[in-house]
Amino acid sequence: MILAVDYATLKALKPSDFENAADGYRKASSMASQAKDDLYNQIIPGMQKSLRGEALDAAVRQLRDLSKNFQYAQVECGLISAALNAFSLELRLAKVKLDLAVGDATDAHLQVREDGSISYAAWSGQPGSVSIPGGIVSGGTPLVQGPGINPNHNAAQTYANRISEAVKEATEVDTKWSAKLKNLEADDDLTVSDRDWINTRHDMRSTLKGAADYLNLILEPPKDGTPEENAKWWEGLTEEQRSDYLSLNLATVGTLDGLPSEVRDEGNRYSLRASTARWEMERERLVMMRDLVSPDGRYVSSSIASKIRDIDKKLAGLNQVQQHLDSTGEKSIPELYLLGIDTEKNGHAIVSVGNPDEADNVTTYVPGMNTKLETIGSDIERAESLYTHSVALGDPDKKYASLMWLGYDAPQNPVAVAKEDLANQGSPVLNDFLDGLQVSHQGEPANDTLLGHSYGSLVSGKMLSGDETPPVDAVIFVGSPGVGVDHAADLNIPPENVWAGKSRNDLVASLPTRSVYNPWSWGERPFGVDPTEPRFGGQQFGVQDGSKWPPFAAHSLYWDENSESLKNMALIVNGEYPMSGGEPQ
Repeated sequence: MILAVDYATLKALKPSDFENAADGYRKASSMASQAKDDLYNQIIPGMQKSLRGEALDAAVRQLRDLSKNFQYAQVECGLISAALNAFSLELRLAKVKLDLAVGDATDAHLQVREDGSISYAAWSGQPGSVSIPGGIVSGGTPLVQGPGINPNHNAAQTYANRISEAVKEATEVDTKWSAKLKNLEADDDLTVSDRDWINTRHDMRSTLKGAADYLNLILEPPKDGTPEENAKWWEGLTEEQRSDYLSLNLATVGTLDGLPSEVRDEGNRYSLRASTARWEMERERLVMMRDLVSPDGRYVSSSIASKIRDIDKKLAGLNQVQQHLDSTGEKSIPELYLLGIDTEKNGHAIVSVGNPDEADNVTTYVPGMNTKLETIGSDIERAESLYTHSVALGDPDKKYASLMWLGYDAPQNPVAVAKEDLANQGSPVLNDFLDGLQVSHQGEPANDTLLGHSYGSLVSGKMLSGDETPPVDAVIFVGSPGVGVDHAADLNIPPENVWAGKSRNDLVASLPTRSVYNPWSWGERPFGVDPTEPRFGGQQFGVQDGSKWPPFAAHSLYWDENSESLKNMALIVNGEYPMSGGEPQ
């Protein structure tokens, strides 16, 4: 137990002592977070700029492990802080009940003794009647009725019972939180294992369940709130409330559009660690089951094998995201922000190169068909390439952010690609995310550009056409099968800010060319006029020719290093005119 609760202890208790302890753990959590960020954003990049070789690689690995330890300390110290605040509140409520009972007893001219019992005076009644002696009562005893009872007895008993109930309540609070706080103790080693990360999820659930009364004082975010509503809710919390809510709801906070990117990044980096640990342990369990059933591997259940393969795909994607987060400082790449991550269906991830809340130019890239978490690394690299080229061709005094947004279920086969269902589902999600970027942005509004590739251009086009005031200033379509409308004017931004480019050999963007590889080859172009055609009414930019073989090679060339298409997209991001066939348009 934290306290040996009795009347004297509760009477002398100062809940502020526990609140001060909570402040200390919150500061420790903040310091651990800062140390983690310093390692990622300053120390490791600084070493990589001046050192080379195996010694550097070994040092970087050790520092990244240390950063993981700091992240774990941040999570656990935050939980302890929130738990202590909840404990303090519940103790305070019990102490208020005690103080009120003692005050009321004193006002009734009764004496509260050192052990919480109450003494009462004799009662003489009417003149000449027999006096009824006084006495002492303790809590937990019912009132008595009948002749010859001193009326002061029941009054004293009532107050003694109130005192007893307050002490009992404080004891229950102490018992509950003693167990929960004990469970927050970490292993006494320097290795943060998968099991440690899994335990943080249990710790959060347990602390969250116990802290219901405390969290009732912190308004929950609005259910299905808009980005504006989410931001207003967050701004209405005190720093202490933000810290405690974040500590208890890390995964939830990471999903809320409209919150600061740094806050979402904290939540999603935790989700990345916890999700990776969860799938690693599940894989270990399945492998043990497989080996137990068939040690020689000849009779492995197809179900077990399939589950292991599926987990391997999830882990491949999660590890690619973590590797890119770890690459901060390499190849002139700034800090990355993880604004979304999950392994549902084929998985989702949202990564920003640079802080979009502070950037002057923000680009959001929406990938297309066959995109999934399993292979997300190449799509993050596209966002990184566009960032470096935009910076190289832009104003050195401006800040940039280049995002990769896989926040929807991209089609994975020709049948799904030929339908609008997934685009219809993804476009409002994209709209909310982009609205959230505008809400969380600091200072003057950014120049926001949307970049849709392949089926991602259809998602982008539907988002634009479905919002009379879309949250972007310009759009780029590359390798597009159509954007859901026949005219640039239907996208609700000025047609001069609607740009499209395609490679001559891009089969997807050259619909409805008949081909066995073309899912639309037996009908008209289903998603509207080719956005690179003059009759669409937008602007076109030059793209290098791609290889005709293999058939879809040209569909992925738009981010080729130092290519015409990449340079032109970077110019558009900077609000400048791109080149068309080597000449300005």
